[in-house]
Amino acid sequence: MKTLTALRSQKSAFTLIEIMLVIIIIVALMAVLLPNLQHAMGDAKQGQAEIYITQIKGSLAQYEMMNNIPPSTSQGLRALIEMPSGEPHPRKWRAMMDKIEPDPWGVNYFYEFPGKHNPKGFDIFSAGPDRQPHTDDDVGNWEK
Repeated sequence: MKTLTALRSQKSAFTLIEIMLVIIIIVALMAVLLPNLQHAMGDAKQGQAEIYITQIKGSLAQYEMMNNIPPSTSQGLRALIEMPSGEPHPRKWRAMMDKIEPDPWGVNYFYEFPGKHNPKGFDIFSAGPDRQPHTDDDVGNWEK
């Protein structure tokens, strides 16, 4: 007859099959949830880029109101944080932003005046997840 301590040790121990079953369940859950999490992260980054582009667009609108023209492509977005050199010289200038952050993928935002998507205005855009400008995944101040 088995002792009480021997019975307790048998009941509290996990078998190898039970441990493997738990690991299989965890791996299966990760396989289902990980792609959804990655998709949600991508959507969040795109939304963050859209919000920042709207902020830059507002600063450029203020610059344009003060000077009757936005900065040239060569002056770029730097004209919002430091006095631009070259033509067109701004009539009035003040810093519109403290600094311009890179996009959520770590690349600087792009600026073009006149824009390819907004020929009467300017384009501000992030190169998107592929980090290459002028591709289908760009996030910009235009309608898709």
